[in-house]
Amino acid sequence: MRHKIIAVTPAGRKRYLEILKNYILKDNSIDEWHLWDNCRKEEDRKYIEELEKKHNKIKVIRVEKTDGTNRSVNQFYQLTNDINTFYIKIDDDIVYMTENLGEKLYSKALSEKDNYVWWSPLVVNNAICSYIFKHLGVIDTKAPLSAQASCFIGWRSPVFCNNLHNAFLNSIKNNNISHWLLNQDFEVSLSRFSINTIGYFGETVKKLGEKFCPLGVDDEEYISATLPLLLGKPGKIIGSALVSHFAFNTQEEYLLRYSNILDEYAKITGLEKFSYQFKAKDSRFVYKVKKLVEYVKTYAAGELFDKENSESLLSVKVK
Repeated sequence: MRHKIIAVTPAGRKRYLEILKNYILKDNSIDEWHLWDNCRKEEDRKYIEELEKKHNKIKVIRVEKTDGTNRSVNQFYQLTNDINTFYIKIDDDIVYMTENLGEKLYSKALSEKDNYVWWSPLVVNNAICSYIFKHLGVIDTKAPLSAQASCFIGWRSPVFCNNLHNAFLNSIKNNNISHWLLNQDFEVSLSRFSINTIGYFGETVKKLGEKFCPLGVDDEEYISATLPLLLGKPGKIIGSALVSHFAFNTQEEYLLRYSNILDEYAKITGLEKFSYQFKAKDSRFVYKVKKLVEYVKTYAAGELFDKENSESLLSVKVK
């Protein structure tokens, strides 16, 4: 049986959705795109409503009592329970997708439907995937990455994130995306994995009901680690599919303040007049002081110091 493929995105922020929409709309294997209205700002809500009016493929999904936090998202998972549908949850700040991502994930998932509970592509700027990229020779870095979703470098460091994105963007410009694809897959079990983009069957949600992602839990921890434990089925990272994730909350402000990474991703999609507003929480001075304190706490013990400075240590090159 051929399933319908529906992408779902907790929405969202206009500055990222403007980029993501180009990939979703171009991917003909994705039948529908559901935007979960969890907006914090009214201007973002107006934007997703405009998208719905302009494109038949897009539908805004609303539930009561959303507050823009991650915990609000859990309510929406219960709506992804159509047994004839394969759902792909895609974060709003996914800024690159390989062609036919929907079909790549779905065909792999369908072939091993009874053996796994979720499927993810490789993700640029995902701590576990960065660990994979380093040790399988995709990137060359001296950064001491760990195989943990909360890796202090792979998840927290905005400098490493910036360098990783630049390495990937250079590969795009040089038509060398294949370098980031791998000919093997990776099982994930009893380990938290950042679910920036994951596919799963509506049949699973139908069977489990609220147990698929209960209200009040951390959806990322629960779906990536707890659910595989309860069902006895691991998740899987697919080496032949790839997306790029802009930033975790630990990295976002730095990238938006001091880099043109987002603009570069926008150009790739053809958005030449791309612009966005970003209101920083702190002044540049306060932000730098906070980062300095964080830096000292992290690196003063000497774990990451060698004869080279930290910027060199956190550099990333394509091998």
